[in-house]
Amino acid sequence: MKEVVQIMPACQTSSDRKKKAARYSAVALGLTGAAYLIAAQKRKKQAAPSVPSFMLDFIEQKEDQITLAWPHIGESYRVYRNGQVVYSGREPRLTDTSLLPGTIYSYSIQCLDAQDESIEKIKVQTATAVSEKRSENVLVDSIFTTVVTKGQISLEWEPIDGIEEYMVIRNGLEAGKVKKCLFIDLEVEDQEEYTYTISARRPLELSEQEASEGKSLMANILGLLKWDTSTQRTAMEEFEITTRIAPLKQLLEGEKQKSPEDSQSKKHLRYSTFLPQKWLKNPNAASKYHYFKGDHRGFNPDSPQYRTRADVHLNMSGEDNVELVKSVGTTKAYNWLRSSIGEGQASDEGITVEKVFNTDEKVAFQLNHSVGNPLVLSPAIDYEVHATFYHNGEMDIAGNHDQAPHHEVYLKSVDSPHWETIHQSRSKGLEMMAPPTANKLWRYTTFTI
Repeated sequence: MKEVVQIMPACQTSSDRKKKAARYSAVALGLTGAAYLIAAQKRKKQAAPSVPSFMLDFIEQKEDQITLAWPHIGESYRVYRNGQVVYSGREPRLTDTSLLPGTIYSYSIQCLDAQDESIEKIKVQTATAVSEKRSENVLVDSIFTTVVTKGQISLEWEPIDGIEEYMVIRNGLEAGKVKKCLFIDLEVEDQEEYTYTISARRPLELSEQEASEGKSLMANILGLLKWDTSTQRTAMEEFEITTRIAPLKQLLEGEKQKSPEDSQSKKHLRYSTFLPQKWLKNPNAASKYHYFKGDHRGFNPDSPQYRTRADVHLNMSGEDNVELVKSVGTTKAYNWLRSSIGEGQASDEGITVEKVFNTDEKVAFQLNHSVGNPLVLSPAIDYEVHATFYHNGEMDIAGNHDQAPHHEVYLKSVDSPHWETIHQSRSKGLEMMAPPTANKLWRYTTFTI
């Protein structure tokens, strides 16, 4: 694995964040060498790698505008937003106005010489702020910024209260731990696609959930009562932020607008929950149902075995553009000899799609899920998904779910046989479905244009 370089500047305070501002304090021509020395774990001094370094001086996000400032290294500049020119001039600064709140925007900054030839290019993906953030999932409305130039990728995210360290995974391998809110990778190949996942954990009492202190106390008690569950597990929220970035060669090529055919306007989102075990013992010894049949499988988008399944069919160009197809698996119960003594099917009324939002730039919806066991009184499988699909092909999907059972989310275009993995989560034990226990919060975005 190639060396992954990290820069760890000071993370912004909550008051700074309320101003919706993020600052990159790197000096363009000196960043590469400094970062390389930091990541090399204090090795002997050596020449800095010959990788161009071009970073933003300043970025500020408000509800209806985004301001970008960059080093003055060209004679003039041209800035594109989603393939269209939004600025042309000699000042290395742009304030883009009349934008939609809570919307992702992509910018391409071209630095030009006296002959109007490009000498440097930077791509930026960021988002406008919202007037009020939704409390059920802190990740839904947080601003995530990706900065790309030749040979490097920079990730910057809003801090999460109560989290002191973040783990960064690059293409499935650990890239390092950071205590700040910025990660810069200087070992990037132009032809390779990269997927980064930022993960973290925090105690439930620091959650934005209502009455979180009481929930934390109950979760700790549950952990003490269950011999196979720790209090740390039941009272610890987990976070995952994943972004998939197209090869730099593709991102930094000439500007062009995507055609309708490129956007793959018909999409299929699939969310399944399942029990990986073959048999599950009922923790209630007084019940006549001693065992339940599991789904006996691993992650597989096409498996016919599941507890619940929600298929959302999305037509980006249609009026009735969101259709939900839902299904609930059969619950089968057995006695202590594992002889069948009952089965039932829970209602699917708790699986719904709402808050469909359709504009010229995006289609958004919310998927809700709450399905219980039809045979015994037990906590329901609960989750919530906020999905936004942009007409230019980008996506932003955020979710919040119980840490049980297994959860899996996939996406594909209707004319493709291949599923893209959006989110997978392994069960931490069925007791994690109880309301007092901590949830898992996740988000998945793309940067491909």
